[in-house]
Amino acid sequence: MTQAARPPFATMNGCIVPFEKATVSIMAPGLTFSVLAFEGLRGYWNSAHEQLYVFRAPEHMARLAFSSRVIEIDGIPDGQALTAQTTELARACEMRDDCYVRIQAYIDDLGDMSARGPVATSIICRPRGRVKSFVEGMHFCVSSWRRLPDDVSPPRIKASANYLNSRLAGLEAKRDGYDSAVILNRDGTVSEGPGGCIFMLREGDWITSPVTAGILESITRRTLIEVAGDVGPSVIERDIDRTELYDADEAFYCGTGQEIVPILSVDRKPVGDGSPGAETRRLQAHYDALVRGNLEQYRDWLTPVWGEPQ
Repeated sequence: MTQAARPPFATMNGCIVPFEKATVSIMAPGLTFSVLAFEGLRGYWNSAHEQLYVFRAPEHMARLAFSSRVIEIDGIPDGQALTAQTTELARACEMRDDCYVRIQAYIDDLGDMSARGPVATSIICRPRGRVKSFVEGMHFCVSSWRRLPDDVSPPRIKASANYLNSRLAGLEAKRDGYDSAVILNRDGTVSEGPGGCIFMLREGDWITSPVTAGILESITRRTLIEVAGDVGPSVIERDIDRTELYDADEAFYCGTGQEIVPILSVDRKPVGDGSPGAETRRLQAHYDALVRGNLEQYRDWLTPVWGEPQ
């Protein structure tokens, strides 16, 4: 795996500092007890507009606020302040390329497991192009690890502690020769993957697991539910059995980082004909156009970094 590019600057507690000085105490509860909520956002460069658009910033900020409330982090900055800090940092980093933004809120300094402060925030903005699997697709297996349930560590929030579950499933998949994993919940139905939600096309409809299936309340998933019907089949939210994946005509994996990745097979059983499907490709093209500001009806979802939208 290629090492991520190091950005020149980061934002710590609202101030832009050289990346090397963006540090945290080795005894901060955010590190020692995973008392940390975060968001990953994408920025998309539109060369015709000479504009960088951050996608659905208000929705990401609202989810960060919710995640912070659930894990009882007190007093993070409001969404408008964090959005302003994000765009300021992107400008400081001279970002004129597709990029990834990570915002973190955590307990800093020194404290025990129940500490609610002091709260610190950090933001990084680094170049990040589209993953190869957006074009090529990925092979999945059903993991032996089950998704953690809401009454253990609620997966609907974006908290660092939840990602150990995802890490274990993802590493198991790679050891066994797959690209990634489908994680089932305690009911034995499809939850999600290590870092994204799952959609399948079956009998003419897109189907995805409901928010009660142990998934992160994904903003990419929500976007696709809202727009899929504009270019193809609409989306039904319902439980998905494992064996339904074996009978799907198409399937894909989605999230901020990977966007929309075709699923080529599950447990070495091909999905459809084993290649990216036509409806998946249509949805990918529509998604790319809307996140880059090329579709007027979705411009409200975009926050411009370099001035106003064209």
